[in-house]
Amino acid sequence: MRDNLTKTATLYCLAVFLFSGCSTFDSRPVRQMAYAEAAYQAALTAGAESNPETIPVFQLAKDQLSRARSYYRLKNFKEARRLSVLSRRLSEDAEWRAVRGNSGSKDVESLVK
Repeated sequence: MRDNLTKTATLYCLAVFLFSGCSTFDSRPVRQMAYAEAAYQAALTAGAESNPETIPVFQLAKDQLSRARSYYRLKNFKEARRLSVLSRRLSEDAEWRAVRGNSGSKDVESLVK
């Protein structure tokens, strides 16, 4: 009886160890998704979608964020995390390019908003 219990406990521990690396146990990338959403909105506010220099980067950021949302809904949190971080970086780049491109304007108030 004791030998049977030891085998069961060993198998249980082994199963937990093997399955602990699965993506089903990944935590939800809530913070990364929120940062990506905020960066996307900031780029949108900076005019990245209408600036010819930033349109390709902004569109790529938008696509990556959309894919991250899809993976999040499918509970593939590892891929959602990766894509949301990539989207945030691209959005920040698009925002920076849009602000830098608008810095030649004389209306300083438009940059502060």
